[in-house]
Parts: sequence; C-alpha cells; structure tokens
Amino acid sequence: MTELRDPDEIYREALQRIPRAREEHPPVIERAEAWPYPDLRRVWVRVQTSPFDAYPNLALAIEDPDGAVVSSMFLVEIREIYQSLTLHLRQPPRPGESYRLLIELSRDEGVLDTGEFPFELTFREPDDAQRG
Repeated sequence: MTELRDPDEIYREALQRIPRAREEHPPVIERAEAWPYPDLRRVWVRVQTSPFDAYPNLALAIEDPDGAVVSSMFLVEIREIYQSLTLHLRQPPRPGESYRLLIELSRDEGVLDTGEFPFELTFREPDDAQRG
C-alpha cells in the first residue's frame, strides 16, 4: 500500500528542486517616461528595469524648475520590471516649465543605478509620442 505524504512536505521539496536564477549583472534602469495629466497636478510615470533575481527598491522624486522636490514615492521590493504609477505634485504646477524625474534603484542598502529624466510640464497624449 502506498504511504501518504504530507502535502506541505511535498511542496517544500518541490520548491527546493527549482533551479535558482542568477543575475548576470545587477539590475539597471532601462527607460523611464513622465507624462503630465491634463490638470498638470499629476504625472504618470513609467519605469522599466532590467530583469532581476532579488527584488530591488525603487525611489522616485519629481523636482520643480528650482530643484525643490514636489513629489516622491518609494516602492519596496518591486516584483516586476515594469512600473506604471501616478505621482501627485504637492505644489501648484508651473505649466510649460522644465521638471526632472529622479530615479534610484537600490537593494540591501546599496544603490544599483540612478537616472535623471527631464520633462516639460505640458500635457501631451502618450499615443502621439509613439506615432511621431
């Protein structure tokens, strides 16, 4: 007669047999975009990183033309390489002026990559950018 095994034990053994992925290099920011909403008080941010094995953190900040941080967000242990978020500006918008999206990718208290992406605080359709 076949002996029944604990399903939890079978599951743990199966997890141990899964080969662990190895990063060829630490993850980096591959691309990022900032798209102001029509009200100019919110900014749609899209960030793509390279693949990773261990989950990194992602810090985002938007600086106004004077260099003051007017929005920020910190994501702990992101699970996907693609992030799509909305950041809300804490100061009145300055239409048509240059802002900067600052990104920091980190893990285990170490910085893996940083990026600075300037954008103009002007509404434009994201679909128009792909056509033009």
